[in-house]
Amino acid sequence: MGKLLDEINGREDLVKLNTEQLYSLAGEIREYIIDVTAENGGHLASNLGAVELTIALYRALRPPKDKIIWDVGHQSYTHKIFSGRKESLKSLRRFGGECGFCDPSESEFDTYTSGHTSTSLSLALGAACARDLNGERYNVAAIIGDGALTGGLAREALDNIGHLKKRMLIVLNDNEMSISKNVGAMSNYLMHARTSSQYARSKTGIERTLERIPNGKNIADFVRRTKEHVKYLVSPGVIFEELGITYLGPIDGHDIRLMEDTFRRALRMDEPVLVHIVTKKGKGYSFAENEPQKYHGVAPFNKEKKIEDSCRETYSSVFGDEMCRMAENGENIAVITPAMTLGSGLKEFAQKYPERFYDVGIAEAHAVTFAAGLSAGVVPVVSLYSSFAQRAYDSFVHDAAVGKRHIVFAIDRAGLVPGDGKTHQGTLDIAFLSSIPNVSVFSPCSFEELRKMLRCAVQKSDNPVVVRYPKGCAQYEGDLGEFEPGKAAVIKKGRDVTIVAEGAALPEAVKAEKILYEKGIDAEVINVRSIKPLDMGTVSESVKKTGKLVTIEQGVRRGGMGEEIAARLAEEKMNFEVVVLALDEFVPHGTYEEILKAYKLDAQSVADAIKKEWFYGENEA
Repeated sequence: MGKLLDEINGREDLVKLNTEQLYSLAGEIREYIIDVTAENGGHLASNLGAVELTIALYRALRPPKDKIIWDVGHQSYTHKIFSGRKESLKSLRRFGGECGFCDPSESEFDTYTSGHTSTSLSLALGAACARDLNGERYNVAAIIGDGALTGGLAREALDNIGHLKKRMLIVLNDNEMSISKNVGAMSNYLMHARTSSQYARSKTGIERTLERIPNGKNIADFVRRTKEHVKYLVSPGVIFEELGITYLGPIDGHDIRLMEDTFRRALRMDEPVLVHIVTKKGKGYSFAENEPQKYHGVAPFNKEKKIEDSCRETYSSVFGDEMCRMAENGENIAVITPAMTLGSGLKEFAQKYPERFYDVGIAEAHAVTFAAGLSAGVVPVVSLYSSFAQRAYDSFVHDAAVGKRHIVFAIDRAGLVPGDGKTHQGTLDIAFLSSIPNVSVFSPCSFEELRKMLRCAVQKSDNPVVVRYPKGCAQYEGDLGEFEPGKAAVIKKGRDVTIVAEGAALPEAVKAEKILYEKGIDAEVINVRSIKPLDMGTVSESVKKTGKLVTIEQGVRRGGMGEEIAARLAEEKMNFEVVVLALDEFVPHGTYEEILKAYKLDAQSVADAIKKEWFYGENEA
């Protein structure tokens, strides 16, 4: 840490600094953030762009009494530094360490949990209403990015904010990016706003021109007094003003004093005020400035060198490659993503087949319903992260499933997701998607199986199909043959216990079988492949033989695969014992191996659970 940063322990230290010191501090904070993320990984470019913004906010406001509510939390590292977590930030993303987003369990400065986009405006409006109901006087500030304004939740909140007119500050942090380049009408509107610096000059010029013509002074005075002020002719903030929200800006998001003064002015107004600031994503670190997408979320890296594109295959890259292959082979597909082109492995597809590629912005529900409309003539493939698919549940039900639309849902980051923690784990999708009628759910355990399932979903299905796959590259290496919906694969035959695993859980199940075999326990391992429809025939035949069943899944127990299999076997009046290995809570951040071990889903824990349940004291050397 730098000299100034060493002395900063909270707002009381920050407000003592002069302008020159503030900018020196901003540089030291950037170096610190680069060092921490180089060591641990994390969200880099967005945090580098929000340093001066956070300094200005902390000088204008008095948190934690005043509520600062961050959208997503991708840009909250400086906030963590100023709120007493300067040292603990060194444990960023480590198991048991600092969360990469805002978490009230960590600090009273984190008013609400963050992790998903477009939420801050609704949260801030709720906080402002609670304040007024209780007769309190604290300030409420919401920070939201321009990309987040493509989300429907944010637009609903803006409408309600304009209606209720509660005193609150909205800071629109405009850096022209979400994760990928922003798209859509709102993005185009804000781009116009950024380039409309002539607003103030135009306003003054029009008023002066009016004053020079006969009776013009009276006309100018009339224009100033009317609701349709002259700024409505040229202001980049018309859309917000029309909603009932006072607009200030755009201003330089790296000018600390200008932002601080503007925020203070906005806080004195007894109404909702939006301050539009323009920042540079990745500011101060040339690699991140030049390639902000690549430096959005990073694994540990050498800060002296540019991060090179990974040459290893991942499930995401295999998905993108298979989409290109299908298009090359003439499949009538179209691919839809909600602002996740790069993360979903779709960069090449977008370049090769732009007419078949739709980035709809941060709008998951729209993506699904749009796909339902598109399915009238093509096979839409909707790429969603598991944790973001939650936001589109009604669209899954009402627009995809009820009408049995042939849509393929590529659910990325299914199961355990290491670094991002509770808000980004893909542990709910089995339960909330397999419960929907007319929907099939496939779970591949390898890259090749993913390819087969995608081809099957596109070519052989006529209903909504979910293909859910994990982050990263852990996979089963064996040959599984052709894939058929509703058909499981017996990986290894055995007589003592049946282990049934889905997708990402299968590699650990196979390792557990080997550990058990060394102890004289002969396990049968089944790759369920198709979670819905289930191959109960193969499972029943195995359990009849062994009388003992263990299910392993990287998902929640309630409504999950294990409970479904156990219930179906009970309906058959089968005499068996069962252990369901699954999750019962929101899972924090850490490495993949740490999380597996902590929640007893690693191979050794699986083997130990089986031995403890049925073979304790037996076959021990």
